[in-house]
Amino acid sequence: MFDEPNIVNYIEVNRLARAGHLMRMNNDSILKKIFNTRPDGVRRVGRPKLRWEDRVDKDMRTLDVKNWKKVALDRDECAKLLKKARPRQGLSSQ
Repeated sequence: MFDEPNIVNYIEVNRLARAGHLMRMNNDSILKKIFNTRPDGVRRVGRPKLRWEDRVDKDMRTLDVKNWKKVALDRDECAKLLKKARPRQGLSSQ
């Protein structure tokens, strides 16, 4: 409409780029340890909160990627996927 990039698309593509970067990190990295940690305990009753990883899953399914963690480990494949995602409008249906 105003010849400016769609902010939602920009955020989604950057989220996918960060997911790829996170998956390729060393396993000793603090961020990678936090990402792989599953908290102990029980969730509260009601609808579960969406996690960052859930949003990445949903965005990747929109791009017809079944196993995004495997794709993210290959830097070249991930770059091709991000190139494909950049011009796409509305990865999610928010």
